[in-house]
Amino acid sequence: MERIDFEVLREKPTLDHYRREWRPAPNVGVAGMWMGAVLTDKAGQYYFGLRGADDFVPGMVHTVLPICGFRKLERTLDAQAPHLFDAYSTLDWFEPLEYADDGDKLTLKFLSGRIEHDADGLHWYDASGRWELHGKTISDVVCIHAPKQEGVAMEFYYRHELLMVTGHIDGIEVSGHLHLDYAYGPPGTIYSELPIARDLQGMWVSWVHEYADGRLGGGFFWQGRGALEFGPGHLLKDGVTTAHKDVVARPTVNEKGQLTALDFDIGGNNYRFDLNMAGSPIHFFGQIVQDSAGELPARSWCWVEYPEGKLSPAYLDIGVARVKLARGR
Repeated sequence: MERIDFEVLREKPTLDHYRREWRPAPNVGVAGMWMGAVLTDKAGQYYFGLRGADDFVPGMVHTVLPICGFRKLERTLDAQAPHLFDAYSTLDWFEPLEYADDGDKLTLKFLSGRIEHDADGLHWYDASGRWELHGKTISDVVCIHAPKQEGVAMEFYYRHELLMVTGHIDGIEVSGHLHLDYAYGPPGTIYSELPIARDLQGMWVSWVHEYADGRLGGGFFWQGRGALEFGPGHLLKDGVTTAHKDVVARPTVNEKGQLTALDFDIGGNNYRFDLNMAGSPIHFFGQIVQDSAGELPARSWCWVEYPEGKLSPAYLDIGVARVKLARGR
C-alpha cells in the first residue's frame, strides 16, 4: 500500500477565514474556491447547485463549466439531471470578481450574483432572483496539508467546512447541505495543477444529516487513487468536529461504473449511503440508510464525487488549455 505524509488541521470559523487574503500558510496562494449545495424542498425533491471561483483563472468566477448553476435531481442514475435555468446549459463562461471588505461584511460580486459573509453567516444571491440561500457553518474549518515529497510534486492545502442553509430556488423553499472548500498551492497555481487533483484523488465525499429532534451531523473525506492509502477527513457529531487521517470507504459500483452505495468508517462510526441520483458522470447523491449509532436521520444530503479515472492529468490539462493566455501562461 502506498502512503504519503499529511496532516489534518482544524480551527473554529471566524469572519477572517473568508477574507481573500486569508491563507493557511504564508508561502501559498489561493488555487480555487467552490460552493456546492445539495438541497430538498418540502416534497422531498433534491436539487444540486455548484459555483467555482479562482479555480481556472484567478479573479474570475467559474459560472458554467460544465455543471454549475442548479439542477433538479431525478431519482435515477440513468438520466442527466436537467438544468433549472436554461442559461446554465449554454457554453461555458467566466465572470470577473469584485471584492469588498467593509469590516463586518465581505462581498464577492460578479455579473450573475454575489456571495456575502457577515456575522449571520453566508448568503448566496442570484442577480436575477432565481435563488437565494442563507446559512451558518456547523463544523470547524478543516485543512488537509501535504508537504512536497515523493508522489506529491508540490505542497498543497485543501480546506472544507459544512453549512446548513435555507432559502429558495425558483420560488420554492429549500433547505439542506452547503459546503465551502478551498485549495491552496504555490502562488499562481490552480486546482487542476495541484497533486490532489492530478495524482491523489480517488473519491471525495461531503454530507450533512439531521435527526428528528433537530440535531445535525455530517462530515467530509477523501479516498486515495488506486493503491494509495489516503483517507483524511472530519466528522461532525454531537456538535463537535473531529479530524481523522484513516477514513476507509467501500464503494458499490454497477455494471456502468456508477456508484450505487457507499459504506465507510470514520472516527469509530460507520455509515452507509444509498446513492440513487446523478448530477453529472462523476457526481452521485443520496441518503444515509445505515448509521452505527442505531438512529437513522430524518433527512440527509449526501454527495460523492467518484471520478474513477475520468479526471486524469491529461484531461485536466485539456480543460484549462484555453485559459492559458488569460493566466499569462
